[in-house]
Amino acid sequence: MNKIADIFMPLDSRDGPNAEVWPVAKRQLEELIKVIIKCGWEPHVLNPNGPVTSVAEGLQIIRKNKGARFINFLSGWAFPDFSVSPMWQLPQNVPKLMLGSSIPDYPGAVGLLAAVSGTAHVGIETDRLYVEKFEEHDSYIESLERFLQEGEFTPALPEAIEIPITAADREKAKKAVHELKGSVYGAVGPRSMQMWNKISEADFLKYFGIAREGFDGLRLLKMTQKVPDQKAGEALNFLIEKGMEIHLGDDPVKHLTKDMVISQMKVYFVLLELKKEYGLDFLGVQDQLDWIDHYPATDLTLGILNNRLRPETDGETVVVATEADDGAAITMQLFKKLNGGDPVGFNDFRYWDPQKGLYWFVNSGALAPYFAYGSHDSLEGAWSERQTYMYFKKGGGTSSVVVRIPGVVTWARFSYRNHQLYLAAGRGLTDVPTEEQWRERSEKCSSDWPHWYIKLCGHVEWTINSNHPITVVGDHLSELKAVAEELGIPFECRDHCTPEELS
Repeated sequence: MNKIADIFMPLDSRDGPNAEVWPVAKRQLEELIKVIIKCGWEPHVLNPNGPVTSVAEGLQIIRKNKGARFINFLSGWAFPDFSVSPMWQLPQNVPKLMLGSSIPDYPGAVGLLAAVSGTAHVGIETDRLYVEKFEEHDSYIESLERFLQEGEFTPALPEAIEIPITAADREKAKKAVHELKGSVYGAVGPRSMQMWNKISEADFLKYFGIAREGFDGLRLLKMTQKVPDQKAGEALNFLIEKGMEIHLGDDPVKHLTKDMVISQMKVYFVLLELKKEYGLDFLGVQDQLDWIDHYPATDLTLGILNNRLRPETDGETVVVATEADDGAAITMQLFKKLNGGDPVGFNDFRYWDPQKGLYWFVNSGALAPYFAYGSHDSLEGAWSERQTYMYFKKGGGTSSVVVRIPGVVTWARFSYRNHQLYLAAGRGLTDVPTEEQWRERSEKCSSDWPHWYIKLCGHVEWTINSNHPITVVGDHLSELKAVAEELGIPFECRDHCTPEELS
């Protein structure tokens, strides 16, 4: 066996984000190389001059591999299939490590979790390692050396606790599964940013009895052109009157403009029209990248739809998953059945403090205004501002909140492992920050996006196979286990303690 470690570095497809992240990645890479050499191995960087920016490029670069070990270094957000399809070309017996930069500034950890959703889906075995301070070699050299020498690295984790199921849980689960059967899911657009989060039409039917309808983004666009400006303007006024802060300005590069929000509100009405015309029960919208390269993002729309209080409301929430994430959409719709129709949260798993057990869920895709304070009568505590120009050239805001509902949270996710659908879930407690704490935490972590801070009951960063955990207020873990039993799929509890023990 040679002692060469191949290093593969994928990132975004967009020049702007890559131009900002790549210099940081190179500095981190210099430190990583030093550590590999300290371990007695020879680093072999497959793409030293720039990140992998497409599947085709990844397939070409991966052919340069010659090492006995393979390290996929994700320094920022990376399109998942820039990793998955190229890594499929590697010999099966080569140990593979997904190494993510976990600094809060850039979502390297999010990129890792999105990539492992794909590698796990197709049966590529990987280990994972997160590094925040690359210059502090002692913080990760032992873990990396273990991977290099032994060909594997999995930290020792406490055993998951046993979750008993009551008769009431089974009855509730049976009712929820029955209500899902015969429903219709509508996905607007193909997979977002080449994520491995789609569920095929066949599997929607096989596992859930749900029909999956697909719609092109062009249909959405043409339908929005028929929505009157006045109708969209009245929806904007409704948001403001009910207490949502819309941070408007005149410079479309720096500010959220009124025209952007009018466009977003037109999408709001079109999605409701699609829902009615095609009998859709819940939806997903791709948004990135096809839509946002030409039009304001749909994120504000999705957060408002997931709220009971909304323009021309019937008092019900409408589940719409960001980035047309099918696995997120069906998890959200299931939660809606279990929690009495209250809003469900779509999140990115962005950052965490392992010492405090505090996890930061931060995503562009919006949280319902309900999550600010738990109110169905007001939108206070929610706001919308222009999202970062680097990613959102045509602007558009999101539905942002800092979650301040204390108490138990349940997270869950339908995912795949080696082509088998399973349900993973766990719990935690919302950490309600002061205004000063939130400002400090979000300073370098997308302050324009919604933030949910949770003390989780398990170290999920090592086991979750998705960057999008779905959340609700309350304890629904035993009900979820009963749902998995009813569906006939594996259930994985990721808690090693109870919320009571956590507090």
